Amino acid sequence: MSGETSAHTVLVERLISYVRARHCPPRGLLVLADHHTYGNNRPPQIAGYTPDLFASDLPATFEVIGEAKTMADLETGRSHRQISAFLDYLSVRQGSSFYLVVPPFQRRRSAAIVDGLRTPAHSGIAVEVIDGL
Repeated sequence: MSGETSAHTVLVERLISYVRARHCPPRGLLVLADHHTYGNNRPPQIAGYTPDLFASDLPATFEVIGEAKTMADLETGRSHRQISAFLDYLSVRQGSSFYLVVPPFQRRRSAAIVDGLRTPAHSGIAVEVIDGL
């Protein structure tokens, strides 16, 4: 998380709050986040990329990956490869979800970018783009 902007940090905090509110399994939710309050409890790398958030219930019946992106970052090839890798990972996990949190008023453009990255193999993933802040 070092070198992240304060805007990105705020988006990650919004992502954490949203996922915690949205997923409340009976036995609790394991949340790992790339945020200073989580210390070393960071998400695992997936295809060489570390998501901003990883969550699942225990025992795992679903998995969640979340990313926080500013628009400048979202429009890079690296981010496109990262999101595609996360969707590929989730495509073989039933009940999985991908959340992307972006700055206010950027939801429509961001959703179009994510839709453009999806393949038929990703059809079983619940994908949601959230306006941050």
